[in-house]
Amino acid sequence: MRCRTGLANLALLVVLLVAGCQEPTREPSNVEATIEARVVATVVAFQLRNPTATPRPAPTPIPTVTLTPIRVATPTPRLIVAPTEIPLPTPTTVPTGLTQTVSHVVGAVVAINTPAGTGSGFFFEDGLVMTNAHVVKGFLRATVVSKFNGINLGITGTVIGVDEELDIAVIEVSKNPERPTLKFGDSRTAQLAEDVLVIGFPLSNILGEAISVSKGIISSKRNIDGVEMIQVDAATNPGNSGGPLLNSQGEVIGMVTLKIVNEVANRFFEGTGIAIASNAIQDRLPSLLEE
Repeated sequence: MRCRTGLANLALLVVLLVAGCQEPTREPSNVEATIEARVVATVVAFQLRNPTATPRPAPTPIPTVTLTPIRVATPTPRLIVAPTEIPLPTPTTVPTGLTQTVSHVVGAVVAINTPAGTGSGFFFEDGLVMTNAHVVKGFLRATVVSKFNGINLGITGTVIGVDEELDIAVIEVSKNPERPTLKFGDSRTAQLAEDVLVIGFPLSNILGEAISVSKGIISSKRNIDGVEMIQVDAATNPGNSGGPLLNSQGEVIGMVTLKIVNEVANRFFEGTGIAIASNAIQDRLPSLLEE
């Protein structure tokens, strides 16, 4: 609507301009007004020929979004400590070497019976048995029970030598080269805490004549009444008297002779056994065999 009104006014202005040109006016023309009118007409005509469109705003550029990769955090490695396993207790076993030692020496250990009681002893030579003097108690004869070919055989032996001071005695029986014998070792080289074995027939009047083996260590080396003794913690009981005290090589380093008695309570002190040292026995043995 505004555009049409503008064109009508422009056309009217042109008509007036033309009319003014055709009919001269008697009065002098206003030059400035004429020039101004022409300028306006020219501008209007120019605008008609070149209509100005309303500028359209330039489209707002869509911002380019740059995708920045998100860094995935690398997990820091953790040291996971495995739970500590509690080891199961290992059953205590006798070393194989010790088992073999026992199997070789048990055949030389014997039980000794007299009218007064029982004890133990061992063959140290073919036909010769070592025991305590208090086991034979002054008897001239004693029964030596040994296992031969899996059978317990009782042999009557003769007491040929006794040393009551040292508490050792020798019994002679018939010879048999197939019987095993034990070898004396050097008791001076025995060390404290060294493994030892006590073999004999303890409590045979209660438990029967079955051989018994107990394991322990050397607790002390003592001198009792001028005699070299070895104290052990291996189990020793009545009936072990005269039995051998062996080292891990199967050598005789002593002979069980007594236990310490609590006279007040009339009981033995457990865990304390006394054996005559082998060197003391060997020192007396030659004179004992000459009797």
